Amino acid sequence: MKKTLTFIKNKDNKLLLLKGSSNDPQFHESFWYTVTGAKEDIDDTLEDTVIREVKEETNLEVDDVYYLNWILEYQSLNTNCEEYVFICENNVKNEIILNEENIDFKWLDIDEFIDIIKWYDSKEILKNVLMLALNKKRYFKEEKITKV
Repeated sequence: MKKTLTFIKNKDNKLLLLKGSSNDPQFHESFWYTVTGAKEDIDDTLEDTVIREVKEETNLEVDDVYYLNWILEYQSLNTNCEEYVFICENNVKNEIILNEENIDFKWLDIDEFIDIIKWYDSKEILKNVLMLALNKKRYFKEEKITKV
């Protein structure tokens, strides 16, 4: 299954974290993460998936959707998943309205974001990738990482 994982930054270079509900069907706990979602038939591209999922989960409209050439591979609820990683910008002052999947949100600087996010791989790599993306140096070679 093709999915997207999206980091959202605002004009102040802060990143959005969402706190998921403990009703999560896979983890059954509440934790801080970022927008994710599966590509649906209505999405022509993965970028369309990003725009739709961000709107559904946060009510935010985004522009400048960038693919970070990063794929996370893992199993979720007995399904093999490939999660394509993106970053996008929210430059409009939309009000955040959370859907039923989320119970809270925070805009954080990079260090706070890295400290709080639930991440199954190296937070050092995550921070390095995000620092490059936040500084608009988007020259990444594609890399696949398998989550355990």
